[in-house]
Amino acid sequence: MEMQELEITIDHEGKIQVKVNGAHGADCLALTKNIEDVVGVVEDRVYSPEYYEQPVTTSEHQRLAFR
Repeated sequence: MEMQELEITIDHEGKIQVKVNGAHGADCLALTKNIEDVVGVVEDRVYSPEYYEQPVTTSEHQRLAFR
């Protein structure tokens, strides 16, 4: 699983910008939800190309046969 990271920038006027790295699809929205709830109104949202990708999930199944 790729590491997910939030890059948070606060400018001199107090505006907050949050950039999500390592998340695909709507996972980025789940990562920023708590911050948005605390900070307030989202003025603008820009989706990166990764947003339009489906999350990669890996599952490994192994079938064992005992005789």
